[in-house]
Amino acid sequence: MDPNSTYLLEIKFLGNPKKVRKDVRCFCFDKVVDSDTTNLKDLVDEITDMYPPGYLEVAHVQYYDADLKSFPVVNTDQELMLMFQKHIDSKVVHMFIAYSDPSGCYEPIIEWEGYPSNSNQFSEPTIPSSSTQAYEETSTENPITGNEHVGVDEEGLYLKINPVLDLAVVACNKKTGLYSRG
Repeated sequence: MDPNSTYLLEIKFLGNPKKVRKDVRCFCFDKVVDSDTTNLKDLVDEITDMYPPGYLEVAHVQYYDADLKSFPVVNTDQELMLMFQKHIDSKVVHMFIAYSDPSGCYEPIIEWEGYPSNSNQFSEPTIPSSSTQAYEETSTENPITGNEHVGVDEEGLYLKINPVLDLAVVACNKKTGLYSRG
């Protein structure tokens, strides 16, 4: 391999969020690739051969862009080459591969612990001043305050239901095939 076109991919492998264990966030492994001979389909095929997806699951590729502080999605060979060009100085690419169901909409990674992102630019939450009144919902208030703590029996929810007397039950004998009234 040519040292000028060799990159270390530090891959964080994420399983399907619907099926993955909740105590394991991701699985990490490294892979050395040559950017001159690698295309997206072959790269994804190599990884999915090592770590096969579930039935009908689809692999999605993203990487961390330190300049933009974002996680661009890689869908084409041109985007893969752009990823390598952005990391030409460090020769290390932080890549994310996630499996998802094809029926559901894939939600790309927008932030990850340990990686600064643009989504952290929100202002600090403000504390409401004492002049602002808290919104109180009035639609659920009991209009008759005397019935505030009425029990279930007093509301009449469990009325005695009289059985229906004119109910005819018909049973079938499987051996003879005859019906009889019960």
